Amino acid sequence: MFLPHQTWPDLADYVADESLAVVPLGSTEQHGPHLPEGTDYLIAEALARAATDRTDHLCTPVIPIGVSSHHRQFHGTMWVDPPVFRDYVENLSRNLTYHGIDRIVYVNAHGGNVAHLREVGRRLHRDGTAYAI
Repeated sequence: MFLPHQTWPDLADYVADESLAVVPLGSTEQHGPHLPEGTDYLIAEALARAATDRTDHLCTPVIPIGVSSHHRQFHGTMWVDPPVFRDYVENLSRNLTYHGIDRIVYVNAHGGNVAHLREVGRRLHRDGTAYAI
């Protein structure tokens, strides 16, 4: 169930019976001269969509920009600073919880995001908002 393809009544029906959302994340950066800049986020999105297509769980749109400043010397690399990334992902997650989601699975395909996603998960768990992995 891909969130952008649903109507709001469909989503209300979903959260009446289910409380899990899958959030794909990646980066837009170099992967050598042979792979596209979107390799990481394309992988995350494909994995998340395949999993949610099989399980009928909710999948959000992909977050295509991550913590990638270490690749800034390559043309086309896009990044956000770690606090901005954490705040954005946390805010998106809290949007989901506002609407009844209390379990969030981050499908991440970029190593630079890992520590920051763990911190977001700790914040959400610590205040009892959601269980996020």
